[in-house]
Formats: sequence, C-alpha cells, structure tokens
Amino acid sequence: MVIQTVRRLLSRESGADGVSDPRSAQRHRNAILAAITGVFARITGMSVSLVTVPVTFHYLGKERFGLWMTISSVIVLANFADFGIGNGVVNSVAEASGRDDLQGIRSAISSGFSVLSAIGLGLGSMFFVAAHFVSWGDVFRVSSEGARAEVGPAVMGAAICFALNIPLDIVQRVQLGLQQGFQTNCWQIFSSVMSLTGVLAVVHLRGGVPQLVIALAGAPAAGAALNAIYFFCIQRRDLLPRWSAVSKATVKKIANLGGMFFVIQVVIAISFSTDNVIIARTLGVGSVALYSIPQRMFSLITVMLFTLVTPLWPAYGEAMARGDLPWIKRTLSVTLTGVLIVACSVATVLVVFSNQILRIWVGNSLHPEFMLVLGLGVWEIVRSFTGTMQMFLNGANILRFQTITHCIFGVFCLTSKILCAKHFGTAGVPWAATLTYSIFIIVPNLWYLPRLFKSLEAVATAEAVLADPA
Repeated sequence: MVIQTVRRLLSRESGADGVSDPRSAQRHRNAILAAITGVFARITGMSVSLVTVPVTFHYLGKERFGLWMTISSVIVLANFADFGIGNGVVNSVAEASGRDDLQGIRSAISSGFSVLSAIGLGLGSMFFVAAHFVSWGDVFRVSSEGARAEVGPAVMGAAICFALNIPLDIVQRVQLGLQQGFQTNCWQIFSSVMSLTGVLAVVHLRGGVPQLVIALAGAPAAGAALNAIYFFCIQRRDLLPRWSAVSKATVKKIANLGGMFFVIQVVIAISFSTDNVIIARTLGVGSVALYSIPQRMFSLITVMLFTLVTPLWPAYGEAMARGDLPWIKRTLSVTLTGVLIVACSVATVLVVFSNQILRIWVGNSLHPEFMLVLGLGVWEIVRSFTGTMQMFLNGANILRFQTITHCIFGVFCLTSKILCAKHFGTAGVPWAATLTYSIFIIVPNLWYLPRLFKSLEAVATAEAVLADPA
C-alpha cells in the first residue's frame, strides 16, 4: 500500500476535474525527494556518531572524552537559540512563494537574516563578556591539568561555531520554504562527512579537545556557509539578502511567528526530554537505564517518520496561499493513513521482539517489563500520528491554537509523569505521556481540523462567487 501511494504521488496528479495539476505533482515530488535525502542525511549523521564515539573515547580517555561530549552537546541548543525565527522564515517564504510574490520572498529572507544576525551577534557578545568572569574548569568539574588547559579554548571554539550557525541557518530555512529541502539535506550529508573526516584527522595528528570541537561543530557551519555561497551567489542571486529589502512589517510578522514556534519548541523539549530526570528523582538513578535504552529503540519510529513528513510543512503553506484545499485534504488524509500503518507495524514488531533486540544490542542485563515496552510503542504511535497533523498546522500558520494546547499539555504532562512514576514505576511514564497528549493535543486537533476546513471551504466558495457572479 505504501509503495503504491508513493508511485501515485510521484506521478502526475489529477485535480477534481480530471485535469493534470503540475503544481500538485511538483509539491509531491519535492516533498518525496526531500524525504528520501532526509533519511540519508539522518543515517549519515547517526553513522558519524557511531564511528567517532569509540574512536575518540579510546583516544581521549574518560575525562577528556566526557568534556568533549558535554561541550559538543551544547551545540544542539542552536536549534532553540534562534528563538523560533528560523521557522518563522520558513512559513513566510512558503506563503510568499504560494502567492508568486518574489518581492515578498526577498523581504522575508532579508528581514529574517537581519534578525538572525542580530541574535547571533548578541549571544556571541554575551558569551565573550561572560567568559572573562567564568572558570570553565570549575564549571565542567575537570580535575586533570591537561583537561583544564583545554577546556577554555574548547568552549571558545564551540561558542564561535554556535554564534555563526544562527545567521548561516538562513539558507536552509529559505530552501525549506521554497520546497528545496533536498538541497539542504545534501549539504548536511556533506557536512557530516566533513565532521567525520575532521575528527579522524585530529585523532591521527594527535590534536586536543579544542580541535575536536571545531572539527565536529565547525563542519556544519562550514557546510552552511558553502551552501549559502552557492545558493545566494550562483543559483539564486536574486534572493541574496539585502538591507534595502528589510521590512519592519515583515520583521514583526516573522518575530510573532517565531515567538509562538519557540514556545511550542520549549514546551515539547521540556515535556519529552525530562523523563530520565523524573525517573532519577522518583525511582533512583539505577532505573534510568531500564527506561532510557528501550525508549531510544522506540524513538527511532518518530525520528524516521518525522524526517519523511517534515518536507510537507512548507508544501502545505504554499498550497494554503494558493487556496488548493483539495490537495491539502487529500495529502493530509493519505499521509495520516500511511504514517499510522507504518508506526503501528514497526511498533508491533519492536514490542513483540523487544527482549531479543535488547539482548543483541546491550546483552542480557536489561529486562524491561511488558507494560513499559507496550507503553513506549503506543506513545510513539501517538506522537507519529499527531506530528503529521502538526506539519499541516505549522504550514497553515495555525500557531496560536497549538501554543495554547501545548502549554496546557506541558503542565499536565509533567505532573502526571511524576505521579505515575511514583505509583507505577517506569511503565507509568510513557502511559502518562500518551494519556495527556491524547486529551490535550489529539482531541483538540480532531475537533479543530474539520471546522478549519469547513471555514476555508466557505471562504473559497465566497471568493469563487465574487470572481464569477454569473
């Protein structure tokens, strides 16, 4: 069924009147191409981690390796450091593209780049000022003389890469908004290969932690810079950011969208990423491994499915701007069905064979209870299904509704996880997440979406009547 669906989406689509619709077909082709390259980018990134972790662990030793991993993990926070502005750029570019508004696209790019540059410069400046008053050796609690000598330069290198990544991210956001995510994914693959090459070269040349940090964190920045040079200076010179194209109204619009995206991101991060902390505080640190290892196994479901459906985000935005409701409804229906079938199938396999998989992966020391494994499977199904709906809501700029429901969900989710962990152990955590997510996210979405489509169809009908009064 999935293969047949992909074949149909790749072929030229027909509209309601039976006439081929090249725009619909192009949307699907771009989305599928971005999804396929996205999977390869994800696999490449994971492969780099699998190779570099054992190599650097044996080379650096326990303390210096821990220092490198801790500093490198902070780079991930760059996804939040733009305060949602990047996502605001994606939506603004996609909407302007749907209206064939080249000036609007230029304004969104230039305005977004100016805000991202200000954020990067501001955060970088704050760090350099604070660095003069901070003892990084004490912050990271390193004891050896060699590690204490390396920690300052390593943090400095990470901070530079961190600050540069924020404005350089504009090119990736523009490509996503223009439904050219496959280009972003190809450059990310290139960056991952650069990271691997750099880390192996540093180890071969007997470099230290600062060089490893720059090799790992600098490669994405270098890849983004090369991507920007190629895209803005060769491929689309007409979209090169210019100060004259910055618009106060566009800046305000992107900032408003970004603010709501940021709130949603923070709520999701806190609600989904604190499980180990909750378990450690309520059940003890010894129970964390019993939960976290199976959880990582099941999380692969949503990681891969989100990679596949994320390219539809800007496609929905462009289709909304064109008023192509039939395409939106058809695509959302097919995608929800496909994601639900795949998620249920994979989750069932993982639940049934969880003990065998874990035995091969980590040995015989881990034996999670069935209700924990089942709860993790159900939770990932729920996340995958709802995440697919949220791709449409994101593209359609339905953010206020999402912000409200996610804030309510976050409060109840954390509270219920703590209570369920105390009363039911580790198995209570995924079931608490599933229950609260279903009540405060899924039910409101299922109530809201039909009414939204009914309202949009009424507007489209009224506009058609006005355009053709006869």
